[in-house]
Amino acid sequence: MEHVFPAPKVMIDELAPTIYHEKWWLDIVTGGQYECVEVITNGKRVGWLPYFMKNKFGLKFSVPPGMTHVLGPAIDAGGGDADAQAYNRTAITRELIAKLPPAAIYNYKCQRDVTDVIAFQQEKFATSVQFTQELAPKPADAIWSGMRKKKRSQIRRAQEILKASTINDPELFWRFYEKNVSERGLPNHYKKHAVLACAEQCLLRQRGRIYAARDKDDRLTAAIWCIWDKTSAYYFMTSRSLDAHDGAVSFLLWEAVQDAMQLGLVFDFDGISSNESVAFYAGFGGRLTPRYIVTRTSGIGRLVWDLKEARRANRYLC
Repeated sequence: MEHVFPAPKVMIDELAPTIYHEKWWLDIVTGGQYECVEVITNGKRVGWLPYFMKNKFGLKFSVPPGMTHVLGPAIDAGGGDADAQAYNRTAITRELIAKLPPAAIYNYKCQRDVTDVIAFQQEKFATSVQFTQELAPKPADAIWSGMRKKKRSQIRRAQEILKASTINDPELFWRFYEKNVSERGLPNHYKKHAVLACAEQCLLRQRGRIYAARDKDDRLTAAIWCIWDKTSAYYFMTSRSLDAHDGAVSFLLWEAVQDAMQLGLVFDFDGISSNESVAFYAGFGGRLTPRYIVTRTSGIGRLVWDLKEARRANRYLC
């Protein structure tokens, strides 16, 4: 499969640290139903933070929308040394928090450039962490050498019987995903219109690829959708048939990793979410990095949030 990319058709906003911060993405996943607070200094926007106010049973709350895996404050810390920039980040973040309207619950999962959450702690947010696996940009052969031997063997076996290609029809990807979820008797947590709209825009803007693995009969057996911004590529969605080769997804991930390395991007496996994913991602090498999660609750919101957390089966997601 070719690893060739034209330049993105749409310029990326400098104060959009991830694809999840970009207006077109937020418009799709929220139906345009979001607002943001901003900090303006000398006529320049130096910070902004979106919020998604909802009202249920008289309780106002803001939690990230679906299909938005990270979404913390976007900050321009300015020039100066590291200490000056850290001071600016904290000050801007605290000013953003102070501008948020009253709500019983606020919850954010921050992106990789948020390296501390002291400002949130100062504003009475509780903090926790989810880890993700990342591969730093380097030559693809160096990534291959850094993989575990078992992972390389698994990919080689898959390469012998599968062919990699791309899917340019989001509807085809959706039907494949929906079919595989149904056959496993699992709930589909995604909304069709949001998946199709985001996928269409990613392909149009050249900000993502849908990778496909087909067998010798040209039958689709596995597919993954990866998206990217100016710093990172993310392993966003995946699906495989019940009888797919056990290396099919790893094979496609290796194709996606090569693309990310060619683009000079960090490859982010987009969050460790299960015991299985710990071992699966570790096979590719790289390093664990934290994603800080911040939550502020008040009144009845604290009780609601504590009950929600107590019922959560998956502790990796925080």
